[in-house]
Amino acid sequence: MDKTKQVDLTPYYSDKDVRKSIDILLHKNAIIQSNLGIDSTKEEKDIAHEKTKRIKTDIAAMDGVFAEHCFPEY
Repeated sequence: MDKTKQVDLTPYYSDKDVRKSIDILLHKNAIIQSNLGIDSTKEEKDIAHEKTKRIKTDIAAMDGVFAEHCFPEY
């Protein structure tokens, strides 16, 4: 890849440690979301929503642009 193009890359794409940390958080969020169903109570959905917001905040601390693309609704 041309070095001049790498300047525009966010930390997720340019730093292996950041990518690994974010991937772990995304995996945790996938587990949270997959455990919700049509029979989930409002309380369970609210808890999942709060956990997802926290995960987005943690990701944004490492790469704000990537976090906004992954979680535009939060």
